[in-house]
Amino acid sequence: MGENLTDAGPPEIPERGEATEPGRRDRMPSPLREEHAALERRLAERAHGEPAGVVPQIHRPGGFEVDASIPNRQQCWDMLEPAVREKLAHKAGGVWEWWARLDHESHPKAFVFGPRGLCQVGCVVRDGRPVFQGERLRVEPGSVRRRSFAVTGPGRKSPAATGASGRTQAARAAQPPSAAVRPLNLHPAAVGVLGNFPAEVQEFLQRPFLSDDHGLVADWYYEETLELTHQKVFAVFCLSAERHVTVAAGTRTVPRGSAPHQAHWDVECYEALVRGA
Repeated sequence: MGENLTDAGPPEIPERGEATEPGRRDRMPSPLREEHAALERRLAERAHGEPAGVVPQIHRPGGFEVDASIPNRQQCWDMLEPAVREKLAHKAGGVWEWWARLDHESHPKAFVFGPRGLCQVGCVVRDGRPVFQGERLRVEPGSVRRRSFAVTGPGRKSPAATGASGRTQAARAAQPPSAAVRPLNLHPAAVGVLGNFPAEVQEFLQRPFLSDDHGLVADWYYEETLELTHQKVFAVFCLSAERHVTVAAGTRTVPRGSAPHQAHWDVECYEALVRGA
């Protein structure tokens, strides 16, 4: 569950159970054993909890609209005080992926995803002045799954790979005959950004939420770089809900003179179980 970053101390280290005679088990399970058993149950639920015959919807690309006047992630990150940046990375347990942007009031907001969870820091008004406040969505230790994708073109299941008439046929061909396509409860703006990623990445990000997307939240960031021979877009997309969090971060490269659907993607993806209270 989420926690206030400003009040959170180091992660709790459960004590081991008292020693017992050789060959005998503890009558009362130790906190560590209970925690391990709970994680094993949740991992088993993840393996078998996805509804049979249901697949996530693969969305059409919405494009990357870039405003050069808006500060990029590095500039937004630099707006934070050094102590705030260090604490954010520390609470995440390290930095696997990170992004930063301006909020609706033009204050910097930053995210770090690492071994301990997804952490964010933003600006709130307290006693009439703006201060930084952080939160952490903790993940179950040992539950993180990581996968890399290198894809040229829209992907093997993309609805944008063919024309209007062939699009439906391509989508049907990519799914099992009896599969039911289920869209998640996402804002149209989020759908447009998600649709830019290859179909394999879209499926990875959405599949954990097919059985439960209650409280689903999406966040994303992207920036464009123009080089002599190509255009490059760095993009991050994150989904989180009551039980799962997924993150994708990668780079789309389009050679000069080529269409976006001919782009090459290199994407790193993560999925983890959210730790209960």
